[in-house]
Amino acid sequence: MISNRFNISIVFRLLVVVATTALLMCLILVKPVPVAIIALLLVLFIEIIYFVQYLNAVNRKLSYFFDAIRNEDTTLKFPENIKNKSLLGLHKSLNNLNKAISEIKIKSETNERFFRELIEHSSTGLMSVDPDGYVEVMNHQAKKYLGVINLSNIRLLQQLNPPVFEVLETIKPGERIILKLKIKHNLINLSIQSSELCFGEKRYQLVSLQDIRHELEENEIDSWQRLIRVMTHEIMNSIAPITSLTNTLIHFFRTGEHVRLPEELTSDDINNTLTGLSVIEDRGKGLMHFVENYRKLTKIPNPVFEPMDIHAWADAFGFLFRSDILENNWLFESQIDPNLHTVLTDEKLFNQVMINLMTNAMDAIRQNQSDHPGKILLNVRSSTSHTVLFELSDNGCGISESQLDKIFIPFFSTKEGGNGIGLSLSRQIIRKLNGKISVKSKEQLGSRFIVEI
Repeated sequence: MISNRFNISIVFRLLVVVATTALLMCLILVKPVPVAIIALLLVLFIEIIYFVQYLNAVNRKLSYFFDAIRNEDTTLKFPENIKNKSLLGLHKSLNNLNKAISEIKIKSETNERFFRELIEHSSTGLMSVDPDGYVEVMNHQAKKYLGVINLSNIRLLQQLNPPVFEVLETIKPGERIILKLKIKHNLINLSIQSSELCFGEKRYQLVSLQDIRHELEENEIDSWQRLIRVMTHEIMNSIAPITSLTNTLIHFFRTGEHVRLPEELTSDDINNTLTGLSVIEDRGKGLMHFVENYRKLTKIPNPVFEPMDIHAWADAFGFLFRSDILENNWLFESQIDPNLHTVLTDEKLFNQVMINLMTNAMDAIRQNQSDHPGKILLNVRSSTSHTVLFELSDNGCGISESQLDKIFIPFFSTKEGGNGIGLSLSRQIIRKLNGKISVKSKEQLGSRFIVEI
């Protein structure tokens, strides 16, 4: 429609110019009148000027419009209070087009902000890198994993985080590499995965970073449970030699159906019997103790979830260890968020975990060679994920980095004479309570266990 009006306007102006030219030629050839010829020449000149100005005006408007679009300026607006219907139609058309482009731009910016916020709040670290190593996008979680506040180029990681830099330099699209990384005294298993994205001629490397510690913990627990069932079976089978020894001892007192009389027994028979019974007793006690430790890991009762009064629990928990703390002249403090009142859990199972952690904290203080007085802090607060965090900190001997990722493994213990059951059992209980347990520790400075439910 606008194109037709523009064409008609051009044709009309062109016809006027042609008609004026024809009239001028006729006047010159048929009856030359100088005044009329001069007047027609002046009119023709004015018409040509108006025609050129009209074309230039339209071209300028289009040029302004496309320059504004190229500069992403959508504020340009053409007047719509003019009488020229052709230009009015053009102005309306350009304004409508400008409005549509503005709406598309706003929608695109809104979508971009939405996806940037979505990326920023992702629990997975995400970053995109161009072929020269420059970081285009990087969310908060990726910065946390890499230990940086900001990162313009991955080559800066060569000094800041060499292990991650080596992985990013060598990883191929579709490849996944597991890297054990220490972040602020906390050991994590970082999964680094890469893929390639193409936008026209530009190519980007999309890198995802994810702590798969909990995934590995789940697999580890499943593996240990299978191992426990197998080993329990094998241990019970080892009772067979005890049965064999029992039969041997019986033969000392019976031959076939004949039971030997006391006067038929020799001193060797009696001594051998006593020795055999002693061996059976020791072996039986050892095996029963061993099996019982295994059963603790596999016989956790199903939790009964009920609201637990956090403040009442904290008071009772502190009172439970009050005598030990006073006897050793230690300091125990509890900090409870006043806005927290209850948490849904199984109080008996939860107590079992916290008592074990408290016992470990006191043992760690006893093992510490420092002259500083023992201090234990219980901090209960809410987390950003709407869960409750129970943090138990001590200034004990701490845990070495080499042992930090092993302390939850069954039968691994950092204490001399420890059975290695407590922390493994605690983790399984917390799993049943739909929670998580983790530790941050530094040797000779203390440990902090975090239970999240």
